Amino acid sequence: MQGVYVNVPAVDWSLFRELIRKFGWKIETREQMLDRFISSRPAEPTLSEEEIMEEVKAVRYDK
Repeated sequence: MQGVYVNVPAVDWSLFRELIRKFGWKIETREQMLDRFISSRPAEPTLSEEEIMEEVKAVRYDK
């Protein structure tokens, strides 16, 4: 599968939805994609903010 984002004029939306249905494609709004991404994230990050900053400083300042 290849994901794409397409802007469709409102007047052509019904025709585009019909094509999507006929070809068996899946449709997802930007909001649905964002909701899916947020729900897939872990509740607790594997690194703390302090650990992230230590890594950034180590790389940036070569320590």
